Amino acid sequence: MTVSKAFWQIVLKNIGTVITYTVILVVFGSLNMNSNSTTTQFEAKKPTVVIFNHDADGTMAKSFVSYMEKHTEISDEYKNDNKLKDALFYETVAIAVDIPENFSADLAAGKNPEVHMQSSAGYVGELAKVSVRRYLMMAQSYASLNLSESELAAKTERALGKETTVEVKSKVDSSKYLRAATYFNFANYSILACVITIICLIMSSFNRLPVRKRNLVSAVDIKRMNAVLLRNSCIYSGLMWLFYLVVGFVVVGFDNLWNMYGLLFAINSFTFCVCATCIAYLISKFVQKTGAINGIMNVVALGSSFLCGAFVPAEYLPASVLTFAHVLPSYYFIDANNKIIYLENFDFASIWPVILNMMIVAIFSVAFVVIANIVSKKKQKIA
Repeated sequence: MTVSKAFWQIVLKNIGTVITYTVILVVFGSLNMNSNSTTTQFEAKKPTVVIFNHDADGTMAKSFVSYMEKHTEISDEYKNDNKLKDALFYETVAIAVDIPENFSADLAAGKNPEVHMQSSAGYVGELAKVSVRRYLMMAQSYASLNLSESELAAKTERALGKETTVEVKSKVDSSKYLRAATYFNFANYSILACVITIICLIMSSFNRLPVRKRNLVSAVDIKRMNAVLLRNSCIYSGLMWLFYLVVGFVVVGFDNLWNMYGLLFAINSFTFCVCATCIAYLISKFVQKTGAINGIMNVVALGSSFLCGAFVPAEYLPASVLTFAHVLPSYYFIDANNKIIYLENFDFASIWPVILNMMIVAIFSVAFVVIANIVSKKKQKIA
């Protein structure tokens, strides 16, 4: 009872630490969610094209202009050289096409007439160039059949008129759950910081050499005391997990988490909270000075968050960094969060990669406890 009372007194005394890291999570996590949002609305708009047709009477030239009218907006406003240069520079015009003389006759004869193009620097200019090349390649492929200009134009238009129906198989809007994944990824730092700081402060208080010696010669059962400390540490970590889960519902949105995706995020974060507790338990066996705890916490929490993709998405990190990150439990916690948002089904085969990451985090937890117990036994002999 005395040990439990002392434990929670230290927790309440350092409650400001929990509040600080919660504020960091809410503020910077929200900013991160907004900056990483991939939900973008696109408005379909035809690129503006200027055509200089020096083969106005040619059948293939007419066919080409008709094709471009379907896929672009043809403008005569910028045919002045100075206006055209300005329009291309400011991307008002996507591309200017110069159809040479005898374009139709040369194309029907199997030749490759050079169509000069000037394009703007943006992606719209490249898209317009693709449309031009598509027509020319199709016409040149039929030109080998020795067709007349009218036949060649008809076959080219018929081939280009075919459309392909695209069916979207994935019915999951991953952007809807990206905010949740971003929140829990960023929570990697807050969970580690709060759990390590508080538990290490408590454990260091009980592990100081004078306190350990006094407990060893007193009537206190050391094994029972350690069991009480570990039990209360687990309770504290569980409360932290529940607290950050509630904060997640507020920040991300109830509708986005009250489903199977939210359940998987919750289980994954709980597994990581257990691992964070084991990390804190291990660190407490080495650290007795209160001043050193913050330094070690920053190395562990900040280091793993930067290296494993909590602050910066993993796809933007160098391959060498991600390779090293595989030795850290945070990598598997964050990787599981990123995998959850792309789940379409919740059968065993689909969620197995997520479960595998959770199992790896659990293995890390067991390893940390084993190492901590080995260190604890050696320290008892020294004491």
